[in-house]
Amino acid sequence: MAWSMTGCGEGVASDGPSACRVELRSVNNRFFKLSLRAREGYAGLESQAEAAIRQRVRRGAVQMTLDLSGPAVQPARRLDAVQLGAYLDALEDFCAGHDLPVPRTVDGLLGLPGILVDVPPDGAAVQRAWPLVSRALEQALDGLDRMRRAEGEALAADMRRTCAEIRDLAAGIRQRVPEVVAAHRERLVERINRLLADRGATVSEADLAREVALAADRADIAEELVRLDSHVAQFDRLLDEESPGRALDFLAQELGREANTIASKSLDVDIAHAVVEIKARIERLREQAQNVE
Repeated sequence: MAWSMTGCGEGVASDGPSACRVELRSVNNRFFKLSLRAREGYAGLESQAEAAIRQRVRRGAVQMTLDLSGPAVQPARRLDAVQLGAYLDALEDFCAGHDLPVPRTVDGLLGLPGILVDVPPDGAAVQRAWPLVSRALEQALDGLDRMRRAEGEALAADMRRTCAEIRDLAAGIRQRVPEVVAAHRERLVERINRLLADRGATVSEADLAREVALAADRADIAEELVRLDSHVAQFDRLLDEESPGRALDFLAQELGREANTIASKSLDVDIAHAVVEIKARIERLREQAQNVE
């Protein structure tokens, strides 16, 4: 069954006091694309996360949010004791020179420049967090798959109904073609008789049949209807495959071409109206196919 490219999933894993939460959100895209949102320094896990996600997701734009807490997270800042000591020495000298008591705490100094220094986690610390991240990611992928599968089933059911409607409309056009040829013959006879009535002339049946045959040949849409039916049947069959999105998009374009050719060849009003309805349904198929993996 075809799967949708749209869905979301969440996974949580823990290892003692360390915890990890992963959230995945996927939307339609022509190719696979991953973006990772994580605290500074943990973008180094993106390649491993992408490899794991690619095993489940073939196409779509996936956004992964990674949140780590506990000892698994290396502190992002450290205290610069040398800089703090310099500030304390300067403060003591100032207090001594102005006969002021020296503060008993350093809380007021922690906001000064250079006291707390940003320290990106080293690669080894980041890699040690991967087993925990991997477990949470697998849970998130399970949830994402459930949603993508459910939406894919709904999309496939809707597209199958649309395919059935196109087949019914094409069958109506096929039945209408002989009536169009007969109506053209009647209009041609009436027009010729009116033109030649004052001249006492007539047209042979052979000449009339030849003109009708030429008109029927110019308006022949049998091949287009056969191709239309074939494309619809292929479209229906592809919905049973796992990742038919690109093939479905291609077939929707081909269906549109056949419908345009039928419209250009036929001058019948009823057929023109049926083609408009077919094209509306083809556009719906095209839009739905863009959401299929």
